[in-house]
Amino acid sequence: MASVTMTAGDQVVFDRLDLAEALGIWRNARGRIVGIHGQGGRAATVDVKFDGHETLQGYLPDLFRRVH
Repeated sequence: MASVTMTAGDQVVFDRLDLAEALGIWRNARGRIVGIHGQGGRAATVDVKFDGHETLQGYLPDLFRRVH
């Protein structure tokens, strides 16, 4: 699980730059958490929206870091 708790609306960037490049998203692009899933001890996943890209659904929070 991510070291920092993410909430809906948080602005994030990729912590895994190789994933950003594989998805064709600029490595420093900022996205927003638009959904959070998981409960009952399961690892949560997040949905992230980047301008100009479809919403990434069901990604592990550890792939992103929150922008402060």
